[in-house]
Amino acid sequence: MQVALMIVAGVAVFAFGIAMIWYLFGRGSQVVTISEEDFDDAYDKLVAEGEIVDDDREAAWREFHAGQVMNEKERLSWEEAADE
Repeated sequence: MQVALMIVAGVAVFAFGIAMIWYLFGRGSQVVTISEEDFDDAYDKLVAEGEIVDDDREAAWREFHAGQVMNEKERLSWEEAADE
């Protein structure tokens, strides 16, 4: 019984690993950068729905944009590693 559970767990971990690799390589070609205008539209919608308090839009944009830049750098490093 324990051996069967270990085999099932191993197969699940292996399948998860394959899915993650597939996702990461497939995602690289579909990256979308969001403009500040689109960010403002989404921000306004979230404020109107009460999801966030209209606190500091500029700080929110800077943080969001910094995340986009970091994600782009990470994606490019993955693509460069794959090309080598």
